Amino acid sequence: MSRGRYILDRRRFLAGLGLGAGSLFLPSLRLSGARAQTSAPARLLLFITPHGTVPGRWHMRESGRDREEYDFPLAGLSEGQFSEILRPLHRHRDNLLIVDGLARAVTYAEEYRVSEEGYDGDINRHHMAQAHLLTSNWAYQGASSARGGALSIDQEIGNVVGQPGRWNSRVYGFNHQHAYNYVGSNEPAPREQKAQNAFDDILGLAPEPTDPNAPPTRDDLVRAARSSALDMASEEFATVLPRLSSTDREKLERHRALVRDLELGLSSSPADIIGCEPTFTEQGHIIDQFSRISTMALACDLTRVVTLVTQNIPSQEFGVDPGIDMHQDIAHESDESDGSTAGIEGMVNYNRVYAEHFAYLLDQLDSVQEGPGSLLDNTAVVWLTELATGGHDLHRTPVVIAGGGSGYFRPGRYVHFAETHRVDAARGHTHDIGFAQERLFVNLMHAMGMTERQFFGLNQVQFGSTTISLSGPLPRLT
Repeated sequence: MSRGRYILDRRRFLAGLGLGAGSLFLPSLRLSGARAQTSAPARLLLFITPHGTVPGRWHMRESGRDREEYDFPLAGLSEGQFSEILRPLHRHRDNLLIVDGLARAVTYAEEYRVSEEGYDGDINRHHMAQAHLLTSNWAYQGASSARGGALSIDQEIGNVVGQPGRWNSRVYGFNHQHAYNYVGSNEPAPREQKAQNAFDDILGLAPEPTDPNAPPTRDDLVRAARSSALDMASEEFATVLPRLSSTDREKLERHRALVRDLELGLSSSPADIIGCEPTFTEQGHIIDQFSRISTMALACDLTRVVTLVTQNIPSQEFGVDPGIDMHQDIAHESDESDGSTAGIEGMVNYNRVYAEHFAYLLDQLDSVQEGPGSLLDNTAVVWLTELATGGHDLHRTPVVIAGGGSGYFRPGRYVHFAETHRVDAARGHTHDIGFAQERLFVNLMHAMGMTERQFFGLNQVQFGSTTISLSGPLPRLT
């Protein structure tokens, strides 16, 4: 698609107005029209993979220091000194914060309240961990499984840092059973699974007519009717709102705000996109296609928050025979204490392939020049997974942060948090854990300029005699 002036595609415009089934799941519909920045804004990109990892083949801990807090520089390490799984990231070592020793506190707590305190709900750690990963809040416990019970961090940050005429946030890729991104309790954020559609979506647009003397097309007529359509939508809101329950009223008010955003975008003329090339070719791996689209979206300042949920990669891509079940035969058999060699090696290869795709994403971001640095320098890129291990552990969760987050993070280091907090978890299990991973969200909000925020979602969790704080940023990262 060439650069120039664009208009919102009529299908997306009309879908955003109605009050019918499904329309309320749409996020803020914003026109493009981004202009080059004199100083680059901060961006956030979440990269999510499933099933956890093999901690002993992922971490790079110093021997004998598991119960200490420490960090060390990555600059002097050779490629062979990187762990097997993280080795593809070696070329980006100066831009990495590898964070080791965190725990999924909310999932521990919800499992305890359901198992031990009599709350109704699903205690499948896959489902709960997916529900909690980006929400840091109690799950919505439905009839069959847990789902996100509150707004997710990407939506929260996007709603604050989003700019008029641009998208607040975008979600690309796949579900790993259930969604990670939510606009409200049990309301998944819209997600685009096809790369070409994602490209069309981030522009959301079609070229304006170039011949002023040509007879009006259907697109022209739709554009001419937009103002009256917005007026009609406003009247519908006023009529319906008094008849709704408080829950439905809250949902409709959110949708009403979306239409206001759209009206604001339509009230100003779209401008040329400066300093970026919005192009796309449907070539290469689907994860890499989304990486290029995400880079374009951030470089063009069409959004400042993106989530890329990776494909659950096919077995042949990580050296396992077709027909092998990744979940049951690999992930569940990858426990380092008693798992099978085939399961462990399969899980290591599985994660290393994801590391290769993550490295490709960092290549793309680092290739975009912004002032004296690159787009990567101004973006916090966070690699997360819903579980710590294929056996559903919730401590020793792997986190990789790349980029500087516009100077907030101090990359080029391996950071180890001591697992010295003994907790009595559900079903008689006892674990030594470190800081709550959920506190990372405070760091991300601070990196995006939301420095007044000290927690996201719950501010603490308690289960049994254990209280874990979710407040304050994680130390040692800045």
